[in-house]
Amino acid sequence: MENNNGSNVRGSVAFAFLIGAVAGGVAALLFAPETGAQMRGRIKRGARDMRERGGNLAHDMQDRAGNMKGAVSEARSAYRDEMDKRRAPARNAVLETTEQA
Repeated sequence: MENNNGSNVRGSVAFAFLIGAVAGGVAALLFAPETGAQMRGRIKRGARDMRERGGNLAHDMQDRAGNMKGAVSEARSAYRDEMDKRRAPARNAVLETTEQA
């Protein structure tokens, strides 16, 4: 049976880090010396920036996935070609043997 304690610990640490980051952000908002309008503007800009960065990241990941798919397809094709080359002599030997019999 596989031990999943390592992944549970990593997940717990990541979750604790996320909670700490959110709590720190809330504390910063509460103690910042800005008016409500300034704070709302800052939050809107931050949200817009995060949305833009997320979109860029998603686009980059799609490009990378496409590149990886192409590389895997090329490698698979090269592998099949090489295997066909290596099998050909054995296939020919078998055909010659059956023709002689």
